[in-house]
Amino acid sequence: TVLVVGYGLMYNFNEISWKSLVKKQYPDALDYQRFMGNISSLAGATTFLVIFLGSNIINIFGWRAGALATPFVMSMVALPFFVCTVFLGVETNTNVLHTAVLIGTLTTLLSRGFKYGMFDPTTQMAYIPLDEESKTKGKAAIDVLGSRVGKSGASLIQQGLVFMFGNIINAAPVVMTLFYAVSFCWLSAASKLSVLYLALGKEKEQKKVD
Repeated sequence: TVLVVGYGLMYNFNEISWKSLVKKQYPDALDYQRFMGNISSLAGATTFLVIFLGSNIINIFGWRAGALATPFVMSMVALPFFVCTVFLGVETNTNVLHTAVLIGTLTTLLSRGFKYGMFDPTTQMAYIPLDEESKTKGKAAIDVLGSRVGKSGASLIQQGLVFMFGNIINAAPVVMTLFYAVSFCWLSAASKLSVLYLALGKEKEQKKVD
C-alpha cells in the first residue's frame, strides 16, 4: 500500500507544480493545449523505452532493483526542478522558468514511463509468492484504495497549501519537503518488502522441492 500511495502522492505533487509553471510559460490556452498534446505523444515513446529497459533491469538485477528504480529516478530527476522553484526565483526569471518547465516535463514523462515499465510489473510480481486468498484481498485493497488515497491525498494537501500560500509555487518549499519525505518512506518500504518477497519466494520454492 505504501508503494502505491507513494507513487500517487509524488506524481501528483510534481505534476500540479509543473502544470502551474507550464500555464505561466504558455498563458494562451491554445499554446498550452498544444504543448500538453505534444507531451502526451512523447509519453507513449518514453513508456515503450522504459518497458524495454525495465524488463532487462528486473531480469538482471532482481526485484529489489526494479522496485527501487521508480522512486529513485523520480527523486533524482525532480531535484533540479525543486531547486528552480524553491531557490532560483522561478516566478521572476524567465530563463529559470523555461528550465523548470523542461525539467518538470522530463520528470513527468519518466514518472509515467517508469510506472508502466517498472512500478506496475514489480508491484504485480510482489503477489506471486502469496496464496490465492491473500492475492485477491491484497489486490483489491491496494489497487483500489491505495491509488485513490494517493491521488486524492495529494490533491487535498495541495488545495490546503494553495489556501495558505496563495498559489502552489509559493508553497514550493513545503511541496519539496513532502515530496522527499514520501520518497524516503517509499524507498524504505520497498527495501523491506524486497526482504519479505525473497523470503516468501524461497519458501515457496522449497515447498515445491519437498
